[in-house]
Amino acid sequence: MRGPALRIASVITVLSAALFTGAAQVAAAETGTVYPLVFPVGGANSWTDTYGAPRSEGRTHQGIDIFAAKGTPVLAAADGRVSRIAEGNRAGRFIVISHDDGWSTYYLHLDNDTPGTDDGLGGAPAPGIQVGTRVAAGDVIDFVGDSGNAEGTSPHLHFELHRPDGRPVNPTPHLNAAESGSAPESLSGPDRVLYRAAGVELVGSLDPGGGFAAGLAVHNDIAYVGTWGRHDACPNSGVRVIDVSDPTEPVAIGVIAGSDEYPGTSTDGVWAGRVETDSFVGALAVVSVRLCDTSERNRKTDAFRGLAIYDVNEPAAPRLLSEYHSGAQTQGANDVSLAVRPDGRAVLSATVMQSYLHTGGRAGDWRLVDVSDPEHPRQVAEWDYRSYLPAGDRARSNRELHVHTSLLSASGERVWLGVWDAGLIQLDLRNPEAPKFISSVPVGEGHGGNAHGVAFDPASGLLIRNDENLEWLTEDGEIQPWGGQTFYDASDPADVELIGSFTTANTDLTAGVPAAPGYFTAHEAVLVNNIEYVSWYSDGIRIVDLSDAGAPTEIGHFVPPPTPDPQAHFLGQGRGSSFAMVWGVVVTNGYIYLTDMHSGLWIVRHAGPESAPPLTGRR
Repeated sequence: MRGPALRIASVITVLSAALFTGAAQVAAAETGTVYPLVFPVGGANSWTDTYGAPRSEGRTHQGIDIFAAKGTPVLAAADGRVSRIAEGNRAGRFIVISHDDGWSTYYLHLDNDTPGTDDGLGGAPAPGIQVGTRVAAGDVIDFVGDSGNAEGTSPHLHFELHRPDGRPVNPTPHLNAAESGSAPESLSGPDRVLYRAAGVELVGSLDPGGGFAAGLAVHNDIAYVGTWGRHDACPNSGVRVIDVSDPTEPVAIGVIAGSDEYPGTSTDGVWAGRVETDSFVGALAVVSVRLCDTSERNRKTDAFRGLAIYDVNEPAAPRLLSEYHSGAQTQGANDVSLAVRPDGRAVLSATVMQSYLHTGGRAGDWRLVDVSDPEHPRQVAEWDYRSYLPAGDRARSNRELHVHTSLLSASGERVWLGVWDAGLIQLDLRNPEAPKFISSVPVGEGHGGNAHGVAFDPASGLLIRNDENLEWLTEDGEIQPWGGQTFYDASDPADVELIGSFTTANTDLTAGVPAAPGYFTAHEAVLVNNIEYVSWYSDGIRIVDLSDAGAPTEIGHFVPPPTPDPQAHFLGQGRGSSFAMVWGVVVTNGYIYLTDMHSGLWIVRHAGPESAPPLTGRR
């Protein structure tokens, strides 16, 4: 009995034919290399080398039969394009994938809707799979079946590997190589094997349950995983506290800001780190608390909304120090970050979306809160685009102008704000009680706006704007692009210049409707030494070299397994309900931590040139 390849990342290196003996050695010598494959069956299976075995009518077996339960996912063995989907008396339904280097792979006996009968074909390929579809190694393309002359035998996949000249070769050494990797035991379940990756190694994962894993912070080997909610789907699971000291086996150890403390709330924003002031030394965690039901009626209740501040020096026994209430009629805080200033003051930057509208202009969407004494938080400033920005820089009044995201500088003396349809705004906070406008980076004319995430590298002056668009169709039924990234040179704060942009292949909708279910839009980005790690919802984490931001180069990616939405909220644009939804990303200690809304916390590491610490947990 053999299991599928669980480490799709850094798929296979070229191996010498001397590694194999007998028939396998002959096959390897014929090609000169071991072809880099992902194992094509995503579940428990068994197989032996039957290549060349005699078959009826004088034929010989030109592939390998991989036996597995009917309905087990069949995976694309390498990147390529679906060049054929057809039906045959012997082959049943089959798929051919043409790979970028001229090789091709064949997948036969796919599916059958009524096992045990000689009815030929049944079922259908995986959603979005059709002739011309571009697939990545590890993508689900169809399902193990018994169609064609496999009727009456155990369900299996007949798998073939063909050279560029069309000649089949024995897949055995290549499949052996594909199986040579193994995953941590905590990842060996059948629902954890269908991830896709390039240049990235999977380390560990944990699904804490409850759904909609959202914002993420990591401090002192503890991950804090927030929960997103809205009026029609409000998991109210709080911030899950997870021990990641052994990254191969994350362990849930508690919850802060849970349903017992703040019922009916979303806690998707979280910050955690060490704070040293005259009043406090140690680890703090700050949670944004926002009402799931943001209707006017619910905003008039006395339910708490704002920020919850915890002492997490003992993560398994957190202590609530204080709360900051964002104010009557507001929906609560959405995003939070903290910095300790050169003058010793610790300040929190928080966004309170639509506060300006909900309070009739009395309180802005952005707040600055002094938490030098975290038991007694004190608001020192508020700001809103519509009240303070010079009239010549204001966007049209019919645009949506809420402040969605804020990013404090390490010194706490500047802040970047993501103002939805107005782009990015930079404020001078050297006098925290009197923020001053520095510059704006507006979205272009005719642009959909949706300025969501912001990342900034003060050393290089590189500024990143992430636009989030979760709808690819307008209300009029016209196709519009998913949200992408725009790069700027902001080394001169008063003169920000456009450099370039980046999108993924799935973000491009010029060919029409999405090729696969999901939401292919940028969300959050982290910059480390000119390398960005950006969450892209159903496109997972993309790793992009920005040494030349005018010509960004993707150097790796990781997409968690397609997983159904546990809250039945996201419907995949009508094209399926099982897909990744990566929200948060943190890069620290040589690891990349990410949250998938549907499947929880994932820990990976980039297999590129930068070093990573050795794994300490069992494999």
